[in-house]
Amino acid sequence: MAEMIVPGTYITVRAEGLISAGRIAAGIVGVVGTAASGPVGTPVTLAGFSNAREIFGVPDDYNRPEDGSHPLTLVRALEFIYNNGASTVLAVRVAGASKSSATFALLDSSDHTVATLTAKTPGTWGNNIHIDVAAAEDHCRINDETHTESFDALKYRRIVPTLENRIRIFRGTTKRIQTMDILYKRVIENEEVVPNTDERFFLASIRPDYPVAKETAIDLVQIVNDAEEVIREYGDGDILYDPTDPLGAGEIGINTTTGEITFEASEKPVTGETVIATYAVGYTKTLEPGQVLVTVWNGDLAYASGEAPAQANGDKLVVSYLVDKDNCVQVSLTFGVIIEQYITPDGNILSQLINQASTLETCEADETYGGNLPKTDVDAYFGTGSNTPGSNGAEAGPDEYAIGLESLDNKLVNIVVLAGQDSQSMGSTLLGHLNSTEQTDHERMGVLGAPGGTLANFLGHTMADDRVVLVAPPIQYPDGRTLPTGYTAAAVAGLISSLQVQTSLTNKTLNVPGLSLDFNRGQQEQLIKRNVLSIIQKNGFRVLKGMTTEGEGAPFSAVPTRRIVDYAKYGVRSAANPYLGRLNNVRVRAALKATLDAFLTRMVEDESLTGYELEVSATRAQEIAGEVSVAMTLQPTFSIEYIKVTMILK
Repeated sequence: MAEMIVPGTYITVRAEGLISAGRIAAGIVGVVGTAASGPVGTPVTLAGFSNAREIFGVPDDYNRPEDGSHPLTLVRALEFIYNNGASTVLAVRVAGASKSSATFALLDSSDHTVATLTAKTPGTWGNNIHIDVAAAEDHCRINDETHTESFDALKYRRIVPTLENRIRIFRGTTKRIQTMDILYKRVIENEEVVPNTDERFFLASIRPDYPVAKETAIDLVQIVNDAEEVIREYGDGDILYDPTDPLGAGEIGINTTTGEITFEASEKPVTGETVIATYAVGYTKTLEPGQVLVTVWNGDLAYASGEAPAQANGDKLVVSYLVDKDNCVQVSLTFGVIIEQYITPDGNILSQLINQASTLETCEADETYGGNLPKTDVDAYFGTGSNTPGSNGAEAGPDEYAIGLESLDNKLVNIVVLAGQDSQSMGSTLLGHLNSTEQTDHERMGVLGAPGGTLANFLGHTMADDRVVLVAPPIQYPDGRTLPTGYTAAAVAGLISSLQVQTSLTNKTLNVPGLSLDFNRGQQEQLIKRNVLSIIQKNGFRVLKGMTTEGEGAPFSAVPTRRIVDYAKYGVRSAANPYLGRLNNVRVRAALKATLDAFLTRMVEDESLTGYELEVSATRAQEIAGEVSVAMTLQPTFSIEYIKVTMILK
């Protein structure tokens, strides 16, 4: 509140009366399992089952797993979860010690490793990345090449003169950024030299300030006949620059100032012969301030007097330019419908391009040979030959699943599923997670398969917890294939997430292809007594009785009771947290009670509660200690589990 010094009206706004409890999520499913692709140990919020397949790949054949003994679990479980109504799902991939990412080493012409490409995530999916290396069809762009020590040459060549090229100098002393005007010593390729009326041959690009640069490795003159066949060729050692002596056989002369080509008398082109020239053009004018001269064939830089960058001044040279396609290769990577193409002069630039943009792989240039050009004519797959093939790590055990569960500790998740797992192998792991998250106000339930595949196995389980639902029997497809109870549990988890918290699972239909066991009446009774949520065949596949493993007669033996109380706890926190730090007086406590009243009334209207009692108070000692006492009595709604009918006949 502003101090009342200047006369006027001062208004204090007390907004506690506008605080309300936010909407509470009750059906978010967290799933942990193994997969063929996707990040390991990172929760991914999915947009649907198709999105799950895109990220984590398709499951392998359960009876013929890729590694021979451990079928992948995550995507198979997600299919049952989504098929039974789940909408919001967080998936975590885990992998065992055998996991590996597929690699491919790019070699140079001497078979030295230029760069190693690695699939972004472990798994066999990477073995399906196809790589093709061919001659570049376009020039390669070098972006923001930075020099802080040596400023007299660019790293790559030959440079293509174009308006896209940009050279900037960041002046360390003045903090000024100077964009330079670029001039070029360039190469003219395959110019057809047409004789003038005097039958003399002059190079078209040579002018007084642009002489022939006398680059013997570049300059080349060819005589071509009407059939476009080279009949004579003059290169290094055959070209004499500004000759003063008569030319001999197999020699030509080039006047570097005028660009005239002269021939030995017997070799002068005649009708039907064409002169084709490739040559380097120099630049002799004095550079003006703001200009920089680039020699395209070797990358040399020249500056106007006094304008060269200086390391001592903290100057920095930043250059973007095109490199001729003849000095580059095109690397194409394909995975399904994804196609990535990179044009690069060496492994270093390829590494930059891939690591900035690729969704498939990473790239690391070799420290020794990373500056070499990769060789072409590569047509292969990752993981082939001496490269490392990708592996899924499908043998993940309790330790890996525990790490996966840890990644969900602080996430808003209401139902947890360990894909394809049962209580014998993962019961302790799941229970530890549920107990630890309850202590950090992230209450959730776990759904797990009953152990084994027989009634005796199911009845022999050792789980007894109000947050664990144990499910049986296994799923069976019409063709006889059977999946463990862990996948039946995934289907039940999807069903739970689709229902309101007060809705019982009892007698609800479950979307599964079939069951491996059909329990009779006596077996059903045994399973209920042992707190196993059983699926039976009765006008479809239905839940026999929706219960936790806490035990019949216990406070949270019914799944809805556990969910209602957790929902209330989340809602009370949401309603009460905005009051932390506010005044502990009658007015604010009344507002807190009104907020809690509104939330609990909403639960009554939604039929989660049949009634409640609420009292908010604080003694003077509590006010001094910063405490408020909230006493709340809730009456959860219960479902009809049995119908007792007495018939009186007359």
